[in-house]
Formats: sequence, structure tokens, C-alpha cells
Amino acid sequence: MQRDDPHLPEAGTQALLFDCDGTLVETMHLHRMSWGRIFERYGFTITDEWWDRYANVALAPFVRAVIPDADDALLVELLDEANVDFNASLHLAEPVEHVIELARKYRGRLQIAVVVGGYRDVIIPTLEGAGIAELFDTIVTADDVVHSKPAPDVYATAMARLGVEPSQCVAYEDSDIGIASARAAGVGRVVDVRDW
Repeated sequence: MQRDDPHLPEAGTQALLFDCDGTLVETMHLHRMSWGRIFERYGFTITDEWWDRYANVALAPFVRAVIPDADDALLVELLDEANVDFNASLHLAEPVEHVIELARKYRGRLQIAVVVGGYRDVIIPTLEGAGIAELFDTIVTADDVVHSKPAPDVYATAMARLGVEPSQCVAYEDSDIGIASARAAGVGRVVDVRDW
């Protein structure tokens, strides 16, 4: 990694905050396959345009975009089904090595967190499958907050756990919703890994 790499944290940074799906590990195609199988039962085929719009939103609006009358019980049932299907396909996930390299480089020098809009029962196996779960000081998921991304809650929770000010942090994200979440929480710098 070059010294003038614009992705590196600048002096004064205290914490690095990483999204997981699509940032640390390439898994979005696996989520799409899992939900695609479920939604096919409802006569719906996920298009690229639909996926780009809904892939990173919270569970309720995600499912209700396809099944408008889905009640809370159905949301939980479909999420459980999707998670089982996703976890069974984790062997197809691909680590994003240049982002993981950054986490490894600063492990022990800066505080490092995973900050996601997804749920713990999917995120932990994803990190463990990539062999990187031990890199992080804390992992904040949708299970830890009332409002997931694009609300600032997951980022605010991570920074509170780490005891750092938002201005001292750099977030690494791969979606507009994740970037909006980090910015809403006041994170000092947000790196869009899609440009990396």
C-alpha cells in the first residue's frame, strides 16, 4: 500500500469503521440469490435496478416493496429463511483483500469496528468465514439499534463503544445508504470503496 494512498487514515484518526457486505467481503450477490429465491414464490424477479434501490434498506421496507401486506411475523420468517440460505452459500463469498489489508495494517494501532445495517447471525459467520472476525474491537449490527442504516444509529453506537469522537473516525462504505448513515452520524471522513 503506497504512502500517498488516499484511502489511508490521516494523522489524528483514532478509529476505522468498516461496513461488511460489499466492503470487507463481497457477499451482496449471495444476498440477492437468497432473496431472489424467496421473492420468486411471490411472482417477483429482482432486477438490477430494483436491487440497486433496495439492497441496503432496512428489512421492513425491503420486503414490503415486494409484499406490501407483509406483517411482522412474515418479515421474521422470511429473514430467517434468507439467513439460513445465505449462510449455506458463504463458501462462495470473496474477501475484499485490499480493504482487509487496511484493517490488518492498523489493527492494534487504531480502534477498528464493523458497522453494518445487517443482522448479527449473518455478519458473524461472514467475518469468521473470511478469517477476519478477530481484527475488530467491536461489531455493531442492526440488532443493536432501533433504526438501521441510513439512520446514524449504528455508527453512533460504534463510536460510543469505542469512546471516540466522530471527527476522529474514518468510515469505509460501499453504498449510498451506508455513506448517508456515516455522514448523518458526523463521521469525520467517509471513503467510498466503490472508487477504490
